[in-house]
Amino acid sequence: MFYRHFCENKNGRDFVIGDLHGMYDLLMQSLDAVSFDRSKDRCFSCGDLIDRGPDSEKCLSLMGEPWFFSVRGNHEQCMIDTVRHPSSREVAQWVLCGGRWHLQVSSEKMNRYAAKAAEQPVLISVDLAGGRKVAICHGDYPLSAWAPDQIESDPDLVWAVLWSRTRIQSGDDSLVEGIDHIFCGHTIVDQPVTLGNIHYIDTGGFESNCLTLLPFSNLS
Repeated sequence: MFYRHFCENKNGRDFVIGDLHGMYDLLMQSLDAVSFDRSKDRCFSCGDLIDRGPDSEKCLSLMGEPWFFSVRGNHEQCMIDTVRHPSSREVAQWVLCGGRWHLQVSSEKMNRYAAKAAEQPVLISVDLAGGRKVAICHGDYPLSAWAPDQIESDPDLVWAVLWSRTRIQSGDDSLVEGIDHIFCGHTIVDQPVTLGNIHYIDTGGFESNCLTLLPFSNLS
């Protein structure tokens, strides 16, 4: 699945969180701090569940929780590529990016993790009250208008969604038409940065011990 759309949550609250990178306990603390109700609230993730932090496997288990929904990050893509096409180069590259944990995990388990990660969408959108809509992606949104179908059909645009930092590095504050807000991770910031209607919320939890968890209800 490349793109997944969610209808408005009329029974509970919706939150978005930045890159976890194995910081499972920190996520649980963040959810407890807002009295997250797993029976009706939803948590949307900007991807990069794995690597660098201590609990990559626990974070991967979140993909099976009915209240947690994540886009695919570039670190999940590295895992998928390495498991599907193992080579010394792929493994070495992933280890350098924080993937050493997988060397202690069985091939059978890694195959299951990679298969589940490959099912995660690259783009998510969520309906809010009042006809508004937000989107979640990992790295960057490369177009001037909301067009998931156009991105899916172009490998370069798919790469940009997973890996690019062009917009934030250039300070591009132009609005993306057809969507009210977009949330991205990937690029570590000291505190959330907003450019136009795109919000960068990866506050480097594996180093800073601070995950950014935001409620959609605060959006204007």
